[in-house]
Amino acid sequence: MVNGDAEVNAPGAEVISTGQNLGIPAGRDWALRQTNSDAVGFLDDDAVAGDGIGDLIRRAFAADPTIGAVALRIVDEHQATARRHVPRLGGRRAEIGGPVTLFLGGACAIRRDAYLDAGGYWGELFYGHEEVELAWRLIDRGWRIMYLPDACVFHPRTDIGRHPDGWRLTGRNRVMIARRTLPWTVAVAHTTAWLLIGLARAPGRSQRSAYVSGWRQGWRRPVDRSPIAWSTVWRLSRLGRPPVV
Repeated sequence: MVNGDAEVNAPGAEVISTGQNLGIPAGRDWALRQTNSDAVGFLDDDAVAGDGIGDLIRRAFAADPTIGAVALRIVDEHQATARRHVPRLGGRRAEIGGPVTLFLGGACAIRRDAYLDAGGYWGELFYGHEEVELAWRLIDRGWRIMYLPDACVFHPRTDIGRHPDGWRLTGRNRVMIARRTLPWTVAVAHTTAWLLIGLARAPGRSQRSAYVSGWRQGWRRPVDRSPIAWSTVWRLSRLGRPPVV
């Protein structure tokens, strides 16, 4: 799938194009709805799937009908997995599989029924954290997310700043997903925590300024609020990542 109007040379593959840049979540949603597959994999255009990854994904879905999505392991040019690419709090135990609370949108596979049941990607986000919001909704609907560390995807090490609006949209979308998806008490804690975390992680003054600007914008943008249940908050917490951080 091409999210835009660029020409792609992919011998042996069917290429479909949106004709315009819909943004990451809306583009992926459009692509999934062009297929009739029981499960759909998503891979960034600068990523390469490892050998046998398809079989690992198929076996995981077949073994447990409650699995709604599988998270794949990203390794960089140094054969390391960046902290932000490990779907566990603190970026620990990249080599250990099991149930988790999120997946990376550019290295995952999603069961079609689960995706539609959860409402799909929220296109308003355009770029950043769309998989966090979808993961919360999948778990709220009773689906599980399974991390498969043996299913490796190569992706060169990158940072948020590679996108001109990366820091601003990161700050904005953290607020938007919290306002839309979390109970208010948790949403306030989440947005406060991520304001502080974002300021601490931003590498320079311009990035911090962009992050704060986006964080403020997130409070002004309209959202169609539909919070997850408190039981889901508890379930996310028991899995090791309360939706505060």
